[in-house]
This record gives sequence, structure tokens and C-alpha cells, in this order.
Amino acid sequence: MPGSGQAFEEKLSPSMTGFFALCETHLSREESETLCGWTVLVPVSLDEEIWLPIESSDYHSMIAGAPQVLPLAEKLAAAIALPPETPATCDNLDLSMWFRHQAKDLATARTGPWNRDLDTAFYVALFLRASQHSIRRGCPIVCR
Repeated sequence: MPGSGQAFEEKLSPSMTGFFALCETHLSREESETLCGWTVLVPVSLDEEIWLPIESSDYHSMIAGAPQVLPLAEKLAAAIALPPETPATCDNLDLSMWFRHQAKDLATARTGPWNRDLDTAFYVALFLRASQHSIRRGCPIVCR
């Protein structure tokens, strides 16, 4: 059952190995960094990513624009033929729950590149829906 789309929260628990391999195959290095490297996703277009140092750490946070992330996620969604049944408006853990339950059932009925690795498909859907949510709701998304 799709969510209301008012909130967006997911847990990054499945393996990302297949997702990173998919990015290497279909995106440039710079595109992969934009798609996968953000800490904060904002609903405005940015000419380039913004890097912010974190005090008392060697770590930097990257702020990326959802309008730049969206076409990259759409490219991957097309590459794996992400099914239209994937929840479009998500609330707390909707994607995680869908991939744990309904996606497995759908995978037996509808084969394709998307169901060869459901962890990879999850991350494609996650980045796609996060960028869509940020733009639709006009809000930032923070990856913690």
C-alpha cells in the first residue's frame, strides 16, 4: 500500500555492492559521486555540489541538488526496468517493507533485470524516490 508521501525515511541496511556495480556500468565517475555521495539532498538546482567540512573530523558533507540527482536515478531505474508497482509516494520505511514482501511476490510473476538483485533495485528506488520526494515536497533530505 503506497504511503501519503508526507515523510520519507528508510534504513540503508541491504548490501550496496550490486548498486555500486550498476553505477559503474551506467554512470560516469562524477555522476556516481553525485548520486551516491550526498549527505544532504536539497530541492533546488545547484551548479555543483557543495562540500562542508565537519568540525573536529576529517569528514566532509556533500550537499547535492535533487534536480541533478533525479535524472541519474531515473537512468538507473530505466536500466533495471524498475517496475511501476514500486511505491511512488513513500512514508516511514515503505520502500524497505515493499522490497521485503511485495517485491519478492512480484519478482515471481514479472521477471526482468530489476529482480536479479533486489538489494540493488532497492537502492535504485531509494535514490529515485528520495530525489522525487525532495522536489515534490520542497524539502531537504538528510542521510545519516
